[in-house]
Parts: sequence; C-alpha cells; structure tokens
Amino acid sequence: MSNRFKILLLITFLVIISINYANGLKGFSNDVSAFIVNIYANSKESLSSSINEHFNQRDEIVALKKRNMELETKVLNLTSVSDKLNAMLKEANLSKYAPKTKLVRALSYANLGDYNKIWLDFDDFNATEIYGLIQEGYTVGIVTNSNQRALALLQYDPKSTFSVYIGSEKIKGIAFGANNKIEVRYIPLWTEPKNGDEVVTSGLDNIFFEGVKVGKVVNVQKDESYFMAVVEPYANINIPDFFHIVLKD
Repeated sequence: MSNRFKILLLITFLVIISINYANGLKGFSNDVSAFIVNIYANSKESLSSSINEHFNQRDEIVALKKRNMELETKVLNLTSVSDKLNAMLKEANLSKYAPKTKLVRALSYANLGDYNKIWLDFDDFNATEIYGLIQEGYTVGIVTNSNQRALALLQYDPKSTFSVYIGSEKIKGIAFGANNKIEVRYIPLWTEPKNGDEVVTSGLDNIFFEGVKVGKVVNVQKDESYFMAVVEPYANINIPDFFHIVLKD
C-alpha cells in the first residue's frame, strides 16, 4: 500500500470522526439551549406570579386603609353628633342617648341557596327579643331566635320587618323584604311620600334606634287604603362576615 493511499485513508477517517463529533456537539448544544430556555420560562412565570401577588396585596392594603379612614370619619361624625345631642339632653334634664351595639361574626348560611338567612355567633342574646342588624352604618336586617340560636334575616327576606320614617316629614311606615328590594307598606294616604325621599329607622319598634339609614324611595304606589313605597337600600352585602347588633337597654 502506497504512502499516498495511506494518507488518503487517514484524512477520510479524520473527516468522518469530525462530522460525527460535530453532530454530537450540535445535539448537546441543542439540549443545553432547551434547558436554558426552560429555566428562563419558568423563572419568568414565577417572577410574574410573584409580582402580581405583590401588587394584588398592595391594592388590597390600600383599599383596606381607605375603608378604615372612611369608617374613622363616620365614627368621628357620629361621636360629634352624639356629643351635641347629649349636651342638649343634659340641658333638658333628660337621660343620656347612648345606643349600644355589639360586633358579631357570621357563621354560615342557614339553608343552602337561601342567602337571606345567616347563623350568627351571638350566644348571649335573649331568645324573646328581636334585634336590629347593621353593617357599615346601614340597616341589613333583623336578628330572631331559631331553636335557641341567633338567626339573621337579611332585609330582603319577607320576614324581615321594622319601623321606618320616610323623608324630612318623617312619614311612618313598615319596611318588608320583597325579592331583592325593600317595600315600605302601610303609609297613610294623607301623606306625600315621593321618589328620592330618604328612608331611616324610626326606633318606634325597639328593634333599631332612630336614624339608621335604610335607602331611598324609587317608586310610590297607591292601593285602596295605603301608599306603598319601593326602596333601593344603601347596604350592599357582598360578603356577610361581620355585623353590628343593636342591643337592648
């Protein structure tokens, strides 16, 4: 075998080895690239999730702080009104006005599918009494006894009834729950309730104290004996978690 032929065989062998080695490197390089891309994608997704969670928490904190400021303002206003009222009562030698409430926790819905009946964590209630229920300064219903347990009847429930005043003239009526709205019935015909009148509790039924806001009149209807006013309530009970119960004297 000539030297030239040997050299040719050697070159051919080296070329084959180089090609196979290059293909191997290419495959290895592709695997490494895919691995790096996967790490990048997972890291990006994780980082994006963390950022979204951070901003959601921040927005929730900001909303809670804003709500807290609103409640503090309401408390200050109510305290100011209460102080002025008590000063007037003192001048008239009358007893001090100090409505008592208690913060209670909602436990669960009493019946699946009925969002107007809620069990409350209120053990020391008097089963013979009916209590007013308030959330964020507005009426939301009443509390009654059911098998020696405190049951909240939210104000859309037909059995949720309490006494109210309508408008600046303090027109008397009785509020009833009626299919996602409130109806004020038994309004005397000699009165003049109208759309836009504000409805507040009268305190005459010993369920609420006077002046708790209920809503505004959106429609007035007349039957043979009375007027009936449809009321759009102020309260919006999205999450029934905590309520204030009006305690008895």
